Amino acid sequence: MHTKFGSVVARADRGTFRAKYTYRGEIITKTFKDRLSAEAWLSGERSRVEASEAGIQQWTSPTERKRQEEAVKRRRTLFCDYVIKEFAPTWLEYAADGSKLAAGSQRKHREYLNHLSHAFFWKYPLSGITQEDISRWLADLENFGGATPRKKTFQLLKAVYAKAVAEGAVPKSPVTMKAPAVPKSRQAQIPPATADELQTIYAAMPTTTRIAVWLGSILDLRIGEVVSLQVQDWNPKTQTLRVCHSADENGGLKATKTATSNTTQPVPPQLGKLLEEACNGKQPTDFIVTCADGTHITPNRLRDHFNEAKCKAGRPDLHFHTLRATSITAAVAAGASLKDTMTWGRHADAQTSIERYQRASGTERMREIATGIESTLMPHEPTVEELEAEIAETEKRLASLKSQLAAIIHQNR
Repeated sequence: MHTKFGSVVARADRGTFRAKYTYRGEIITKTFKDRLSAEAWLSGERSRVEASEAGIQQWTSPTERKRQEEAVKRRRTLFCDYVIKEFAPTWLEYAADGSKLAAGSQRKHREYLNHLSHAFFWKYPLSGITQEDISRWLADLENFGGATPRKKTFQLLKAVYAKAVAEGAVPKSPVTMKAPAVPKSRQAQIPPATADELQTIYAAMPTTTRIAVWLGSILDLRIGEVVSLQVQDWNPKTQTLRVCHSADENGGLKATKTATSNTTQPVPPQLGKLLEEACNGKQPTDFIVTCADGTHITPNRLRDHFNEAKCKAGRPDLHFHTLRATSITAAVAAGASLKDTMTWGRHADAQTSIERYQRASGTERMREIATGIESTLMPHEPTVEELEAEIAETEKRLASLKSQLAAIIHQNR
């Protein structure tokens, strides 16, 4: 005959029934909506206690049992199910800072997710994938379609397991190795444009688009941001330019590439005068850079103008995007720190700024320093060639100054 085990107490104020018993100094309770369910639970708990006392089965608390059940359930969760149900819905639409991803970024995310879905461990248990599996998969990725997709897909896998570890779905991540290296792109190796080259390109472009050269090389703007600038973005009182839009695939307005790209840039005096001229006579919503007839220009059309002019400067290798590297290089030469570069470059990824800074302050800067040290410490008799080159450069500079002076005198008459 069983002795009394626990109790069921009606809680009239809440309309519930609380089952309660004490075992090994631990008070165990659970609340139910009806007495019958409470008594049934209490009966089951008594059987567990009796089995424990008889040495048949070790007793664990309901809380611990639930934890063990969830652990078993997690072990049964397939990697593909966790990715699709728990990770992908947010990752496909939102950035790390919670902002909505642009259409192009969403498309890239879907591409990387599709690549990951072809991994041989796609339908393995989430907790069953090992470091060896990841290493084998990485070896297979050598035949993958491009270095950047390979690295991005690896980073996606790493992010999946970071979330899984944070949520307790797995005890630790098997993704412990470094991401596959991405060789520097050919575009990243293109030398920045010089001041003379920029001036030649500016002069060779149509009057309604030529200011784009300085917007890119001085203010570090992307081509999509340049064609999206409106008159209302220019503030002549504060001499600042608001950057808050980029161009979508059809040439319309969309959000900037990243949240950090959305900013207000200070405009230096000479560029300020050009902006004032470009905005003169226009309505607030009119665009600053336009086609010859005043209509909205697309990035591709502006790129055509730039590409034609760059050849006249003897720089067919330049891309409009190279103007951003030109801006960073000039900033570093002017004394910008790495922190300054990160702010000016408006890069969402700090590594991008670091690479740009290192490039701008790298070999050529070291060469300048070495030459400066040499001229200070080592006696040097200039050669005929050096003197002729310096004279030619001085005469060229003098001619430029005379031309500028003549233009100013003519304007003031």
